[in-house]
Parts: sequence; C-alpha cells; structure tokens
Amino acid sequence: MGKYKRLSEDYFRLTNPVVMSAVCVGVYLLTMAWLDPENISPTYFGRVADLATWIGTEYNNGCKQLLLSSVAIHVTEMIAALYYCDKLRLNRTVTIAWMVQTLFFGIFSLWYLIWPRRELKPEPVSKSD
Repeated sequence: MGKYKRLSEDYFRLTNPVVMSAVCVGVYLLTMAWLDPENISPTYFGRVADLATWIGTEYNNGCKQLLLSSVAIHVTEMIAALYYCDKLRLNRTVTIAWMVQTLFFGIFSLWYLIWPRRELKPEPVSKSD
C-alpha cells in the first residue's frame, strides 16, 4: 500500500475527448443495431451505417449479447474504480466522478486509477560555488 500514499485526495483525470466520442458513437451504433437497425442514419455515419444496419439485421441477437456484456463489464469496472479510489484515499466527490466516468468509458478511464500519473515535484536547486 506504500505506492498509494503520495497522491492528492482530489486526483482526477478526464478521459481523452477523442476516446470519449468514439466510445459514445460505438455504443450508440451497437444499441441501434440491436433495437432498430433500419433507422441508423447514413447521413451522419456514411458506410458505417450500412455495416451497422447489416450486422443488426443479420446478427441481431449477437448485437444484444455484445451490448449487454459491455454493460456488465462497465459496471464491473465501475466497482473496480470504487476500490481503487478507496485505496488511493480519494474524497467522495472525486470518487463519484471516477465511478461515473468509468461507467461510461470503461478501461479508458480506469487506466488512470490503476496506473496514476503522479506530478513530479521540482528538484530543489542547490547553490554551488
């Protein structure tokens, strides 16, 4: 537990916005492929909409299983985030932020808790003759 002592109690890192966008689009397409594959907009998604429509039509049950499995994995990762926040001794507000971010973005958020980036303190300048 010695490696968890030097971190600030308000340690929080936001997931990369590009990754956040990719995860949101992926979850949206997977949900639409399962629930309503015919209404995925090719205006916004282009050829990816055709692929998602085909997968949703041909492998609808697979889309359902993949989406529900992803939700279960993200909930498990959220519980892991709670565990790591406790180990790192983070305050409650930051713990809630980590849990919500990890619920939505999974390992891309949990990564910063498992391997936290510590701010390096500047070395004291010594005066030499």
